Amino acid sequence: MPRRKRNYGWVKWLVFLILIAGVVTVVILVKNNIFGSKPKEEKESSSSVIEQKEEKLETKTDEKADEKTDEPQKSDEKVPQYEGETPNKSEVLTGLITYANVMNDKLVIRVSVDQFLQSGNCDLVFSRNGVTYYSQSVGIVESVTTSTCDGFEIPVGELPTGDIQVEINLNSQGKTGRIEGRVKI
Repeated sequence: MPRRKRNYGWVKWLVFLILIAGVVTVVILVKNNIFGSKPKEEKESSSSVIEQKEEKLETKTDEKADEKTDEPQKSDEKVPQYEGETPNKSEVLTGLITYANVMNDKLVIRVSVDQFLQSGNCDLVFSRNGVTYYSQSVGIVESVTTSTCDGFEIPVGELPTGDIQVEINLNSQGKTGRIEGRVKI
């Protein structure tokens, strides 16, 4: 009797479908950054991490702002951009460190100033336990509605490793302010 040849074509299709499902699953996981993500502690211990201390200024509230009216807002009225007083009227200069990272063996720091200033200085000081390790002064550059410090690029070789206190003193048109933070090298 001749042996009958069995048709196992369906097994080939099943293996093919399982492979396709596996590839689709891997692509979805990679897009959701499951494989490439670092744990939270590891992200915080990258080459430089900045912690901001924000100082909040007391703002005066208008009695009119507290009152609510049921009248619709007129189209020619402007929507207030800030709650409270505008930063430009403040006697204290404020801002924040917007970027701090090591690039090409230099610690690059960028600072945004909340007020619109046409001139002035940003004085940066790195210290730890009261000991100053590095200081640098740059000018203030005006932007459309705010200002920025011209930018700091500090050679990493001149800084100790570990946590360092960052202090940036702002000085412009008789007004002063301070921005503080920490950098980890």
